[in-house]
Amino acid sequence: MKPRTPALRRFGGDETANANVEFMLVFPIIVLWLAYSFLFFDAFKSNTQTEKIAFAVSDIMSRHDAVDATDLTFLTALQDKMLPGRVDQRATRISSICFEDGVYKVLWSHSKTDDGMTGFEPLTDQTVPLDIMPIMAAQDSVILTEVSGRWSPVTTIGGLPKQTWSNALVDRPRYVRIIPHATLNPSTLCPKTIGSGPDGEGGGGESGLGGGGFDLGDED
Repeated sequence: MKPRTPALRRFGGDETANANVEFMLVFPIIVLWLAYSFLFFDAFKSNTQTEKIAFAVSDIMSRHDAVDATDLTFLTALQDKMLPGRVDQRATRISSICFEDGVYKVLWSHSKTDDGMTGFEPLTDQTVPLDIMPIMAAQDSVILTEVSGRWSPVTTIGGLPKQTWSNALVDRPRYVRIIPHATLNPSTLCPKTIGSGPDGEGGGGESGLGGGGFDLGDED
């Protein structure tokens, strides 16, 4: 290895600098750091707001003793008003689910989505999310509130992609056992499965029209 020349030794030991040059070298890193900080803060804020809105809608819903189409339209409109402006592909689904004969049954289900969205249709008995359903007593019910929205970053500088926030909350009605729906299902009873009654007869009650309906046996 050849020894370093005096010029190289002087260059290696030179500690003088130029503030303008150093600033130009560090400036892009500072800009990226600020952009990432803003984007992550905005994403966290949007996610938190979406979660709080889901809690608010669920709490309001649980305080009803009966609902109709007007009530649910108001709740979905309220959700749209409260969601952050950069959240699109909004979807809301509110469902009343009861428990009887060891089975979760949809009494009614109402959903509202932005145009062109799929996968947020009203629930049926076959599409009840069993992984989040609580242990329930017979003839008991819960209100399942689902809120979803896609957040878009204000800039693409940081390279952060669009994020979809989804929240599902299960709440018990506060004042009644089952919240009836004026048109989808006005019954306050959880229908029994066919063949679960004495001598194999079907139980009483009505089927949900908005969610997973099922036929009942004729009463004697």
